[in-house]
Amino acid sequence: MKYKTILVVIVVISIFIGAGSLTRGHEWGDDFAWYILQAKSILNGTTAEFMQQSEFTNTQSTTHVGPLAYPWGYPLILTPVYAVKGISPLALKLPALFFYAGFLICLYYLIKIRLTRTESLLIVSLFAFNPMLLQFEDQILSDFPFLFFSTLALLLMLKEDKRGALDYILIGISIFLTTFMRATGIFLLGSFLLIEFFKFLKNIKDWDAVKQIVLNSFMVVFVFAVLWVANLFLFPSGGESYLSQYAGLTFETIINSTVAYFNVFSRFLGEADGWRYLYYVLFIFFLLGAWIRRKEETIFIVFTALWMIVHITYPYWQGSRYIFPILPIFIYFTFQGMKTAINRLPEKYRLVGERTYYGFWTIIACIFLFTSSANAINNLRDDRAINGPFDQYSTQVYDYINEKTPSDSVVVFFKPRVMVLMTGHNTIMSMECDRMLLGDYIAISKKVDENQQIPYEQIDECNLPLDKVLENRRFIVYEVQK
Repeated sequence: MKYKTILVVIVVISIFIGAGSLTRGHEWGDDFAWYILQAKSILNGTTAEFMQQSEFTNTQSTTHVGPLAYPWGYPLILTPVYAVKGISPLALKLPALFFYAGFLICLYYLIKIRLTRTESLLIVSLFAFNPMLLQFEDQILSDFPFLFFSTLALLLMLKEDKRGALDYILIGISIFLTTFMRATGIFLLGSFLLIEFFKFLKNIKDWDAVKQIVLNSFMVVFVFAVLWVANLFLFPSGGESYLSQYAGLTFETIINSTVAYFNVFSRFLGEADGWRYLYYVLFIFFLLGAWIRRKEETIFIVFTALWMIVHITYPYWQGSRYIFPILPIFIYFTFQGMKTAINRLPEKYRLVGERTYYGFWTIIACIFLFTSSANAINNLRDDRAINGPFDQYSTQVYDYINEKTPSDSVVVFFKPRVMVLMTGHNTIMSMECDRMLLGDYIAISKKVDENQQIPYEQIDECNLPLDKVLENRRFIVYEVQK
């Protein structure tokens, strides 16, 4: 009971720090806008119209700005919030806050049967107070719901008690819900089936065992398939456009991504060089732990391998958020590696090794707690303000488009999905002079240079028939004279 009480305290503190870290706006980047628009289309029953607008933005832009539609699970989560609060960034971030709390609870129960309860609470604390992860709660993205369901699926798959039919049904449901958040959740199903196949080979001479393995696997696949077919009937599909982005894949991209993803794990610890060097040391313990536990935790290794392969081969860099689902596995194996090293010390040094081990991770958790608390306090002191698509300069642009332009006019903007969200106008992104003429209005940021736009200093070189209609500190809006 004492450990559960401590777990609750840790989770509650994490929620409070996370809530204090939320801003009233959002960073630039427009994935969040598509999630909100999908939620709006669910609420209004206009998913078909949304898909048409998405197709226009993607096909008329210089390059695809994203999939035609993200998996509909996260937009469905946002729908009730949108129904009550509309486009309120602060409110729309709350679901991720609570899904992250759910992840922490799942993480504890996943780890506690593999490590001591003290070690399990230490791992939960590392995630509960982690500055990078708590600051990411300020994003309206599917990562934390996905993290919750993927961890829940692993917890159900690794249940040690004898499993019945209900357990396999729940595994199928949890894998579906993970995939309903992000398409890569399908790798959990692949991992589960691969592990069951290993069991099949191991027990191939035991007919009763083989029959049960096949039946259990079929049950998981059947539940997943039924739910996925229902999803296809209820919501339009748009994820196929992901595949088209692999056209730009090169061997050089794979090498660069491998190096980048290897190094990005260090951001869990911190941004400074010292943390990166510490990560290199911990990586050795991770490899040791993975090797020592390779037979008991095969599904962790398989899932990590499949996950990294698909993201290393993805042509576009997505940063640290793509490693969130395997961070718990990395930290767990690191703990196991350190314990193994301590147990191999001469007996007279073992106690010192154990105290150093616990003290090290306690200090790291305390540093995380202090840093995250300071970040939250500074954010509250700044009244949750953030420059981005919801600041006053951006709002002036949206107001002009909404009030001064025809509803059927086309806008050119470096973050087209944000403009669609804020104005309802069809919007494209262009880095080509000729394509600019597809728009009726062009909004250019003064701050982002060649980030999905032609910089405002170079726009005159295009020799376009433009009339400046609005300018503020961050943007210039032109009307295209046709």
